[in-house]
Amino acid sequence: MILKLVNRRLFPEMKKANLKIPKDIFNKVKSANRKFNKYLVQIAEIAAINKKLTMHIARHSFGNISGDKIPIQMLQKLYRHSTVTTTILYQANFMHKETDDALEKVINF
Repeated sequence: MILKLVNRRLFPEMKKANLKIPKDIFNKVKSANRKFNKYLVQIAEIAAINKKLTMHIARHSFGNISGDKIPIQMLQKLYRHSTVTTTILYQANFMHKETDDALEKVINF
């Protein structure tokens, strides 16, 4: 219930969504995503960021920052993945601590 309230406050489009119709939810989320991407372009211009900012990039940035700091089951919930396997495959791109530590041992012997 709290998640629904938060989502509806963060995404006003969801107020009009019929939560019993998956296609309607999908369309509203898609609309909100488009709107946020437009805002991110404006923010990038104001902040003089010369890289493309999108919700997709933000998701990957989160994955990279979280690395192996957040337990995989929590990441599964945060990403809303239906299986932990999906989360493991997705997060594998960002988990480098073991390899970084191994290289650090060699470089700083």
